[in-house]
Amino acid sequence: MAAYSLNVKGLNMGNTIDFTKESVQGNTIDFVGAPIKEPSLVQKPQGVSANAYSIVSDKIGVEQSTWDTFRDEIAKIESAGSGDYAAKGGHNNHYDGRYQMGKVAKTDASTLLGYSLLHDTKSREAFRDDRTKQEEAFAAFTSKNHSYLMNKSKKYRGLSLNEKLSALAYAHNQGWSKAKKWLQTGEVGADSAGTKGTKYSNAIQEALK
Repeated sequence: MAAYSLNVKGLNMGNTIDFTKESVQGNTIDFVGAPIKEPSLVQKPQGVSANAYSIVSDKIGVEQSTWDTFRDEIAKIESAGSGDYAAKGGHNNHYDGRYQMGKVAKTDASTLLGYSLLHDTKSREAFRDDRTKQEEAFAAFTSKNHSYLMNKSKKYRGLSLNEKLSALAYAHNQGWSKAKKWLQTGEVGADSAGTKGTKYSNAIQEALK
């Protein structure tokens, strides 16, 4: 073991350790290196803009981790195995991207975002190539459905946050008005492919347990 002692503000107790560069058993430890980079407290997934998280936080009251669970569960149903962000499908290939958004959903989302989301061929291609725009559009569309249901459904207003998210998952497939009807009557709707809205709501309910 190497012998050493400490020099503390003029109190000499033998040999002095230079804490900028200490030699221990022939190896040099440099205590003055590059500053250590502190890890970010929030690691946002690639392609998800801060704006998307802000939208759902401000409009719905959803924190980032919960929103990530919600959007990933919807994507598993909508586009897993068919292209994810690049997916094009649904009835008459009318829907685009990770969350399979059609013309009406994009138009609704654009009223909150403040920029246009067109649905012509070139615009659709650009949308499928733009992960950030897809995430913002999905956040805005879901927030608009939340706003409609808060205004139109007493039953929705009385739900817990997790229950609201289950209803919003149903609305993603069926639309907010049919989600309102489902909450009131329990009558389950299905899309043109025969997929029931409850496939979405049940997936979110299970994931958020």
